[in-house]
Amino acid sequence: MKKSINPYLSITGLFAITLTVFSCSQNPELKNSPEPGSVSANIESEDQSSGFKSTASLNEKDKEKTTDSRAKKKLIKTGNLVLESGHIEKSKAHLDRAIQSLDGYYDNEQFSKSGYEYRYSLTVRVPAKNFDRMLQAIHNGNDEIVSKNIQTDDVSGEYIDLETRLKSKRAYLARYEAFLTKAKNMEELLQIQEQIRELIEEIESQEARLSFLDDQVGYSTLDIELYKPLSHHVTPSEEPGFWEKAKNALAKGWTGIVVLFLGLLSIWPLLVILVPAGIYGYRKLKNPKN
Repeated sequence: MKKSINPYLSITGLFAITLTVFSCSQNPELKNSPEPGSVSANIESEDQSSGFKSTASLNEKDKEKTTDSRAKKKLIKTGNLVLESGHIEKSKAHLDRAIQSLDGYYDNEQFSKSGYEYRYSLTVRVPAKNFDRMLQAIHNGNDEIVSKNIQTDDVSGEYIDLETRLKSKRAYLARYEAFLTKAKNMEELLQIQEQIRELIEEIESQEARLSFLDDQVGYSTLDIELYKPLSHHVTPSEEPGFWEKAKNALAKGWTGIVVLFLGLLSIWPLLVILVPAGIYGYRKLKNPKN
């Protein structure tokens, strides 16, 4: 016996098949392509769906690394010393030997001489592990410590923060570079390139700061002012001789004559009156009859 086909079921099945074929023919990549101005949002969305790790969501392994980093302090040690020396060249030689034996070096070295002192202005860099030994070597010397200031700065927090930010920025940079291949138009491409440029600048800046902190932590800095005061004493050899005294006396005599002549010039009207009167009086006294 021939079975009859339900027309309602046939229409429904045909509609379902048509809808499935239409859905499969669509390009999912084009449907999901980001609109201009929404590149960052799409990357963050992809990061969340793929389990990408942001700064705010560290996994257990990263947390363990962070805890280990915190356990090792990042300390910057600096100091300022003023030393008074009885023999400045011997004191300088003592510092040279101490610095060389402790694997240090002079970052700056200046010498000056004035009428009252000799002075060395020194900036010393030594490995942080030898900083206390350098101070002890100075204490063991023959110089008097006039002033001393030692400072320790803990930069562990800043260091860990920079490391965490760098790791995050490098990961995002890799994501942006990979996203370049998915750009669908020139506007989107330029937007991604601008984000990459900004990330590279931030990464380089933070890397430079980390490098500076590593240098300051690894090598301590000690500023030293080493001086010797000069006291002036007149010795017999410094007293003037006979000819020097005679020269000085002649100079003083000539100066006196010049002063007298200038003084007479200043009273010339009085001399004009007194000189003739004096001559007339002298003649009257000599010849009263005249």
